[in-house]
Amino acid sequence: MNPRLVISLAKMLLNEDSRKKIIYIIIGLMLLIFLPILAIFGGGISGGGSPTGKANVPPYIEKWRPLLSIYTNKYQVGQYTDFLLALMYQEIGDSSTSDVMQSSESAGLPPNSIQNPEESIDTGVKYFKSVLDYGNNKHVDFNTIVQAYNFGWGYIDFIASNGGKSTEILAQTYSSMEASKMGWKSYGDVNYAEKVMKNLAQNEVITAVNSSPLGIDNYNKLMSVALQYQGKPYVFGGASPITSFDCSGLTQYVYNQIGIKLYRTAQEQYDQCAKVSQTDAQPGDLVFFQGTYVTSDHITHVGIYVGNNKFYQAGSKGVGYADLTGYFQQHLVGFGRIPK
Repeated sequence: MNPRLVISLAKMLLNEDSRKKIIYIIIGLMLLIFLPILAIFGGGISGGGSPTGKANVPPYIEKWRPLLSIYTNKYQVGQYTDFLLALMYQEIGDSSTSDVMQSSESAGLPPNSIQNPEESIDTGVKYFKSVLDYGNNKHVDFNTIVQAYNFGWGYIDFIASNGGKSTEILAQTYSSMEASKMGWKSYGDVNYAEKVMKNLAQNEVITAVNSSPLGIDNYNKLMSVALQYQGKPYVFGGASPITSFDCSGLTQYVYNQIGIKLYRTAQEQYDQCAKVSQTDAQPGDLVFFQGTYVTSDHITHVGIYVGNNKFYQAGSKGVGYADLTGYFQQHLVGFGRIPK
């Protein structure tokens, strides 16, 4: 080593301010080395997952997680990786477009102009970061920020001047205003934020499970399948993703995906199960109801018990979570455990 350099370093170490500078330089070098590694493996200085829950998306969306993580870390929004997977699913559904975040319009281009998935993700995450920062500076709620990904920045200004919290009425009002201004029949999707958030499983529901008669791994697989259809409409007689589901069609389908064969109707599934008390019921058991519609069967409705007095169902408002209170408590018959 150059002797002059050694002497200079020694003199610097004698000075407290200089010691601090050296420490900062070392920390900076360590960050430069390790941040790219964290990005490659989906990490981030903000932690994994999203503040709003874990993404429940099909495999063809989930496969983009590693690449998406690189760009969420690049733009310092690593904690929103799961949220952006949920947004991606809402943007493209089951289409085969290469513009996986539908970023073309946010870049001022015609729809689907971007045909490189990595460019789409880069552009989409950058745009989300700008909307997030603008929304936070305007002190609006997160739903406003989500809706603004669809409506544009103007929606943030509109909500900021109307209480700071997005509502369905305000979204409809803004959409009508913009459609009228542009001479269009409609503008954006007024339920966009709600649809994106339905692609996320709330963490407290998913991680509360300590045991299941199915086994924890099988239970998690079961719910991963079930949550892919959250928000889908109830369809009487429906028993597949093609048709959507009725209550027993949903339970039959999702249990079949983990190798458990259920009969078709709620009554048949009730007869198939061993009965357990409410105090002994565990996540992965079935919960049964009577009198929810007119039929000769004793059992008229079924759902998947998830713990914490909640269950997952295909009900009149579509596929999703419900509480075992009120109406459902009044119609509750009991719980069933599927024989192994």
